[in-house]
Amino acid sequence: MKNKVLINLYVPSLDEEYNIYIPVNETINKVLELIVKSVFELSDSYFDINTNHYLYDPQESKMYNVSSIVRDTNIENGKKIILT
Repeated sequence: MKNKVLINLYVPSLDEEYNIYIPVNETINKVLELIVKSVFELSDSYFDINTNHYLYDPQESKMYNVSSIVRDTNIENGKKIILT
């Protein structure tokens, strides 16, 4: 799958981790929308989708720019990312 990468997503508000494939040719903003919807469904609607969420790189201690395209970031297979 050259058009997707598998990330390890940690969601502190749920204290849960998910392995999720994300598209590399989309913006972080679009991927964030997809992730939030997925986590909402996986958490049996417990996850709050009505607040602003961000993707955070714990290794670099920085938020991902929502206008960046995934392939232009350091996101790769196995990357741990936090959904805040």
